[in-house]
Amino acid sequence: MDRFVRVRIVQGNGINLSLFQFDYDLTFAVFFMNADKTIYGRFGTRTDFRNAGKDISIAGFKLALESALELHKGYPENKDILAAKTGPEPLKRTPEAFPALLRYSSEVNFNQRIGGQCIHCHQIGEAQREIHWYDRKPVPDEVLYPFPMPDVLGINFSPQHRAKISKVTPGSSAEKDGFKRADEIITLAGQPIISIADVQWVLHRSPENTALPAKVNRHGEEIKLNLTLNSGWRKGSDISWRTTTGELRLVALGGMTLKDLSETDRQHNGIDASEMALQVENISHRDRRGGQTNAQRAGIRRGDIIIAFGERTDRLSESGIIGFVLQEQPQAKSLPVKLLRNGEQIQVNLSLE
Repeated sequence: MDRFVRVRIVQGNGINLSLFQFDYDLTFAVFFMNADKTIYGRFGTRTDFRNAGKDISIAGFKLALESALELHKGYPENKDILAAKTGPEPLKRTPEAFPALLRYSSEVNFNQRIGGQCIHCHQIGEAQREIHWYDRKPVPDEVLYPFPMPDVLGINFSPQHRAKISKVTPGSSAEKDGFKRADEIITLAGQPIISIADVQWVLHRSPENTALPAKVNRHGEEIKLNLTLNSGWRKGSDISWRTTTGELRLVALGGMTLKDLSETDRQHNGIDASEMALQVENISHRDRRGGQTNAQRAGIRRGDIIIAFGERTDRLSESGIIGFVLQEQPQAKSLPVKLLRNGEQIQVNLSLE
């Protein structure tokens, strides 16, 4: 750490979104940069709402630090392969330029109460989505499912290493592409990889229906593979853990939190494994204006089992339902929802206003 100039940013006000593009749902995010703002890599990964440290480790951070220093040694000769680590021009250059954040200033006045002045990172993510849903336009995949974890492709990484595969899901696209347990990704899409967050950055910036060239270290031997991104590959992402999903639940689910019914409970209720069965785990008590949520107004109760949402009756996760509403039904003012309550089917109308 002594070989780095360490800068800590504790609020989002005024940050340059042309430069600082990362997963805004993170609690802890790191950029390794040259003084000329060239980015060597990123660090910071999360998949759990309550346990923010589950997917990172001091050991993994140390390896990322060492890898960044190695890239720095080769700079500027390696500048070309680092260019793609900086993203394109964003929708807005600063957070407070988004309509949802206009009430904030680019600078915090430390002589006044700080609480209402600071822009939290998750608010930037919410503001990016609001531009689409308030205009009743489909939310793009890259905005709804940002910085996807590689597990959506069948790859799990060990947080104790840079980007070392701990598991490849049988039958997944990654397995078909030839990736194996203990492979360590050296480069992906031509970019040097120093952490799991670097892999996520490449995936975040990649379109569907493409193949990303990869170099992996397999027991000391360098292997060349291709990571296939099929059509709609992002849609399998789990976004339920994200802080920003709380806002999406109000918009798309009327304030409900849903969980997939267990296989035992499916059998008990006579619901096939391919059919929708999402139990209402919780319902927010208030909407953003302090009134009842749309789910409350519709008469939906905690413990109800949703077996149809709009026209969909196939097995979808909570993330899948949110995607269905925000991408396929952006103009809908309400949708019918079929419930199973104490063995009886009930249909309600859920407002999306």
